[in-house]
Amino acid sequence: MSTLEFIENVRKGKISAEANIRKVIEESEKINGEYNYFNTISKELAIQQAKEIDKKVKAGKAKGMLLGLPVSVKDCITVKDVESTAGSKILKGYYPTFNATVVQRCIDEGAIIIGKTAQDEFGFGSFSVNVGVGFKIPLNPFDKKRVCGGSSGGAGGFSQKTQFNHIALGESTGGSIVAPASFCGVVGLCPTYGLASRWGMMDYANSLDKNRANGKNC
Repeated sequence: MSTLEFIENVRKGKISAEANIRKVIEESEKINGEYNYFNTISKELAIQQAKEIDKKVKAGKAKGMLLGLPVSVKDCITVKDVESTAGSKILKGYYPTFNATVVQRCIDEGAIIIGKTAQDEFGFGSFSVNVGVGFKIPLNPFDKKRVCGGSSGGAGGFSQKTQFNHIALGESTGGSIVAPASFCGVVGLCPTYGLASRWGMMDYANSLDKNRANGKNC
């Protein structure tokens, strides 16, 4: 099923957002236990958002181009009340009080945030092996002895490994979206600097950083 078909089925009530997201979380936890793609899985937030979508569908008020679609977020992009560390022990215990603009826009379009993906610490690296103290290195979805590329390695690896419709929000300074996409065999869309808002992103290089997405079956 394509992503557009999935969204339309949620809109028509043929797919329950809550039932789907519970399966998504279960699969994400299983994959993460083997491949280390997430620093945090936001189970409670995802289920809450899914329940709200199902209520709107039943009331005939469901809107949004991403209705019910699971979206993972690179750990350097803030998600309100979800631990956001940019892959560094320094920021352990930091729970933002606001959503990054890219995250909020996804939520406004009906997306469901499922967690924060692994990365090189503060984005400083090209292979996702330069993770912070206490963080695990994400493993290549085709060969665990190889790397995912970086710094958005968790985003690229998870996009390839998961079987459900999904988009991963990543961030790039000099190749941190397209490199993991190449290493992991998924599509990586990297915008011109300034095209997508950087509000709510933990900067690595302020004059170069940009947000976009990895995806499969879109």
